[in-house]
Amino acid sequence: MWGICLDGKALEDGLFQAVVQYKIDNSKALVILPKENYELDIKEIRELPAPPRFVYGEQVSPRNHPDMTGVIIEIRWHFKRNCCFYTIRVNGKKKSKRYFDDDLISVI
Repeated sequence: MWGICLDGKALEDGLFQAVVQYKIDNSKALVILPKENYELDIKEIRELPAPPRFVYGEQVSPRNHPDMTGVIIEIRWHFKRNCCFYTIRVNGKKKSKRYFDDDLISVI
């Protein structure tokens, strides 16, 4: 399952407003991605209707720079647009630009 972490206590761990993959275990949400074995109250996760187009660790290229290859390191939720946006790392450096689904292509 995929959802948005709305638990303010998870801010220190970088999960607040992050899109997380999780499973339900004994009425708790056990995060699988981006941090393994992180436990959250199920009430603090807003379930997404569909998974994000790209996932953590996936290799992608910006559509306007197909020669540049990066890795998805963050998936966040844009509340006004009601969609995911991504942060990538290229050659070990985090890019400051936010990428949306139509801005990226998967590198296979």
